[in-house]
Amino acid sequence: MQIKIKSTGFKLTEGLRILAEEKLLAPVEKRLGSELPADHFLEVELAKVTNHHEEGRIWKCEANLALPHIKRTLYAKAMAESLEVAIDEAKDEILREIGDYKNKRSSQFLRVARKLKDYMHVTRLAQSARFATKHAGNLYRWIRRK
Repeated sequence: MQIKIKSTGFKLTEGLRILAEEKLLAPVEKRLGSELPADHFLEVELAKVTNHHEEGRIWKCEANLALPHIKRTLYAKAMAESLEVAIDEAKDEILREIGDYKNKRSSQFLRVARKLKDYMHVTRLAQSARFATKHAGNLYRWIRRK
């Protein structure tokens, strides 16, 4: 997986790019790396919301991850007083989104598996009746031979 970083309102430095890769890309690859193709992108936008404020929640980090084969995009947005904190909050949010997506997918699988098991389920009484009718003729022939 690759990362696309867009900066708005300030110049992106190499240190911030490396920080975003370590904080955002590494955990997402750890959770979804095997499920996503190598040419897939995690899109990150780092922005300074206002130019005239010097303090407060003026830094924003947004992360988008479009999932292949389904029409769903995982989205995380965080605003904070520093860019590093905003990146950490966005990381937590995107990992929560990934966890929710994986839990939903596994619960759908289990729901379908339960329905299939109920559909194919044969009770023990039916199994013993089927066994008795299948082998009753053989038992009867064996008795008659003696």
